[in-house]
Amino acid sequence: MSDEDIVTVVREHCARILKVDPGRVTEDALLREDLEADSLDLAELHVALEDTWGPLPRETLADVRTVGDVLAKARLLLSERA
Repeated sequence: MSDEDIVTVVREHCARILKVDPGRVTEDALLREDLEADSLDLAELHVALEDTWGPLPRETLADVRTVGDVLAKARLLLSERA
């Protein structure tokens, strides 16, 4: 999966789950402050990413603050699986 594909998947899931315009889902957007995500939203994001890429460790999104953090975790996990 290319980096562009990873960005597209994360951006689409974030926009859908958080009910925000995809243009607001930038790498430096703060999930809680800028996109108004709560813990249930992050759990739903975790499930959506698992539906796309398979099982993820429970703590995958535990310490993410930005969309860029989510992308970094996704890139790392997918590179480990390659």
